Amino acid sequence: MVTKKCLEILSSGGVIIYPTDTVYGIGCDATKLSSISKINEIKNRKSNTPLICLMNGLEMVKNYVTDLPDISEKYLLDSNEPTTVIFNKSKNIDSYPTSIAIRIPKNKICLQLINKLKKPITSTSANFSGEKIPKYFKEIDKDLLKLVDYSINFDENQQNKPSRIVSIDEMSNVKVIRS
Repeated sequence: MVTKKCLEILSSGGVIIYPTDTVYGIGCDATKLSSISKINEIKNRKSNTPLICLMNGLEMVKNYVTDLPDISEKYLLDSNEPTTVIFNKSKNIDSYPTSIAIRIPKNKICLQLINKLKKPITSTSANFSGEKIPKYFKEIDKDLLKLVDYSINFDENQQNKPSRIVSIDEMSNVKVIRS
């Protein structure tokens, strides 16, 4: 399902629409600040609102998070629902100079993208800011589809609602941001 063209687009700083384990997402190479800016522009979104980073496992997470609390594994790996974890300190990623929001998806397409790109990808819902979040590809605004470089139409294994978001600080305190 992940094509060579899709990976070339991500590698060159392009933006894609793709299915995730939650809702359809707009994504790019999470290490490219210019691509993240492009997503914010496409969505008419404030640039100070950070995007979620999708990663393929704990080893990748450890490359980008300073002082990974033990409890974070429970939320990243063992959760019964897709959960995004916000960490207060990031490293090795200029596009997220302070905090970083991470989810390890249980979605084949997401994992293929991340594994083949060998970098995290961003995820934000595939809609214009403030508009209805699409649950299926056919619900994505046609004008939005025209603004991205590539899209993957594959409606399968999604929960059709945004992820739960929790914040975990250095003392392993957990705060639910969105349930």
